[in-house]
Amino acid sequence: MSKIELTDGYEMMARPKLKLMSEDQVRQIHEASLEVLERTGVRVLLPEALTLLEQAGADVRDKNSVKIPSWLVEECLRHAPKRITVYDRNGEPAMRMQGNNVHYGLGTDTKCIIDVDTGERRLPRGDDVAKAAQICDYLPNISFCASMGGASPEEVDPSISDRHNFVLQLENTTKPILFTSWSLEGLADIHKMASMVTGSAGDFRNRPFMIHYTEPITPLTHPPDSLQKLMFCAEKGIPVVYVSGPIMGGTAPVTLAGAITLSNAEFLSGLVITQLKRKGAPIITGGGSAPLDMKTSVYLYVGPEAMLCNVALKELAAFYGLPDFNTGGCSDAKVLDEQAAYEACFSILQAGLAGSSMVHDVGYLESGLTACWELMVLADEMIEANKYFLKGIEVNRETMAVDLIHKVGAEGNFLGEAHTMQHFKSIWYPGLLNRENYETWEAGGSKTLGQVLNEKVKWILENHIPKPLSAETRKGIQAILDRAGESVAS
Repeated sequence: MSKIELTDGYEMMARPKLKLMSEDQVRQIHEASLEVLERTGVRVLLPEALTLLEQAGADVRDKNSVKIPSWLVEECLRHAPKRITVYDRNGEPAMRMQGNNVHYGLGTDTKCIIDVDTGERRLPRGDDVAKAAQICDYLPNISFCASMGGASPEEVDPSISDRHNFVLQLENTTKPILFTSWSLEGLADIHKMASMVTGSAGDFRNRPFMIHYTEPITPLTHPPDSLQKLMFCAEKGIPVVYVSGPIMGGTAPVTLAGAITLSNAEFLSGLVITQLKRKGAPIITGGGSAPLDMKTSVYLYVGPEAMLCNVALKELAAFYGLPDFNTGGCSDAKVLDEQAAYEACFSILQAGLAGSSMVHDVGYLESGLTACWELMVLADEMIEANKYFLKGIEVNRETMAVDLIHKVGAEGNFLGEAHTMQHFKSIWYPGLLNRENYETWEAGGSKTLGQVLNEKVKWILENHIPKPLSAETRKGIQAILDRAGESVAS
């Protein structure tokens, strides 16, 4: 429990907090990660990055094999920002990533989607990206958006669909956007669009409203496209999530500590490259290690091992003083069923208790392959309940109500007391979960939670209108999309 403040001699608030590893264990994993980088090294498959590392004192061998000394890692860790503020499209602070501030949001690029009208699993379209952003824009406990799918090859050439996916989000939410890009050219175009929204590239650097996601290849390999994007983000001031996804027993050791050590070494080597490119470049750690199910060959997305890894990586992030990336509100289930609700709730709670900065993939099913809007809406309410839980208990003379207990005595009740009228609104009330008696629920149509969620999604899509972009900004963005299309056609 973390103390908040004292009043009248009492501890007023204490935030529930999960503690997984001891300080010695955290330091052991850090030192093991440094040993991996010094002894084994990483493959760096981009000449510019190799040059930066060699000039900084790393041992570059065999053209792309790099051994990074511990002192260089420690030096670069000192330069990485400990706090990252991400803004909304209107230029207002939306995510203050520091300490135990927790922000939940969507995930990117699912291969399928659960159709809200038919309930069938199908391939996504561009319109689905827009609708997911619209729902995100409405939900009060979702802090950032992501594509949750993508425009189809029939709608746009796949090589430039990253630009279109970004614009579909940009037009349908003012919230920060977590995005991916297929190439350096795509990332550069997206940065130009974002700079149009803020006014200039300098204004964007001061008030970034998007976060880029890219990753190394486990084990210990930094591919050219990831490095190009990583260094572009460093140069332009785009906050970047650079995390790997080791598969325990597949691409990483099967033990939790081994997978965490490998993942952390991969991140630290990426951090070194960003800080060599530009000191103070904003970078976010974390990621997810999870087992390969040896029975099914499925990557387990939401099992207890994955959550333990996420919490451990948060504790390493706290050791470094960096913001972190976690998962929550997601499931390995194939449809929105009891398993999905259980795993979504469990994952939201672990991320909240850990105090993770960015918790993505809200609304994911099928181990990250399928998007479900009803799960997004359900998770929003779960997050609200989780926030209430994380407030802890206010303990002072007023809330302990000793004088009131004495006044009412052994045989009275508290219903008509002023204290009750003053404080009853502190109780959390859900908007979707049903607390009615059976007869009232039956008279209201005996609706299951799944039916309620489906109706809520449809209501949002019919009634919520996101704030539009200005006509001038839309014109400039369309020009960038047109140029990208022409370059593909030629």
